[in-house]
Amino acid sequence: MRINQKALAFIIIIILFGTIFTTTALGVWKTTNTKIPEKYKSGDFQDEYNPQDIKGSYTFGEISELFNIPIVDLAVAFAIEDRENISSIQCKELETIYETTNLSGKEIGTDSVRIFVSLYRGLPITLNDTTYFPNQLESILLKAGNMTEQQKIFISTHLIKSESNTEVLETTTTTYASEHAEFIKGTTTFNEILDLGIKKEDIEEVMNNAITDTSVVIKDFCIEKGMEFSNTKSQIQSLIDKK
Repeated sequence: MRINQKALAFIIIIILFGTIFTTTALGVWKTTNTKIPEKYKSGDFQDEYNPQDIKGSYTFGEISELFNIPIVDLAVAFAIEDRENISSIQCKELETIYETTNLSGKEIGTDSVRIFVSLYRGLPITLNDTTYFPNQLESILLKAGNMTEQQKIFISTHLIKSESNTEVLETTTTTYASEHAEFIKGTTTFNEILDLGIKKEDIEEVMNNAITDTSVVIKDFCIEKGMEFSNTKSQIQSLIDKK
């Protein structure tokens, strides 16, 4: 049986779009970069995002939001002086910032971010002996308090003095931290967050609920909706840190 060209073209189109529809429904076909890392498949950290899957294109802002790490801690850890644009800095840009260091075989780059995030959150990670870190990073990890003794030794032996102006960095860090200090308390209302310039729709996205009365205390709202206040608090704090 012979099939004419028009019929053949129609069949090909049907097959093509049918394939796209099916793979999209199954989550295989993706037309956009969602910037969502893989999750641990098993163990104590099952269903948590795996820092090992952080790509060079991930920005510090995205990492802050995905892993609930204050943006100021990322800025200090990697000695980033440009605090105004910290959220838009990509992990792979560290390779340029620390180009001189990397030429010596001691790499500061995306893998440094992966390890930092893992140790900050107390998540499992493979430590790479060629991966190094700015010396400011150690104090941030010690403050987080989630490292094992072995990990503390690894970090202490893989530090490089930052080329940044230490005095300027410490001054701007203090100023930045005071401006972005933890704001969410047990009595904080939605109105107080809105007064900081945070958009209502961004807060509603975090809450996954419409907010009809902005005078309500956030903690009370969480209790009413059966939400975990500590997790919600961290997510809203991340919105504030990005301002």
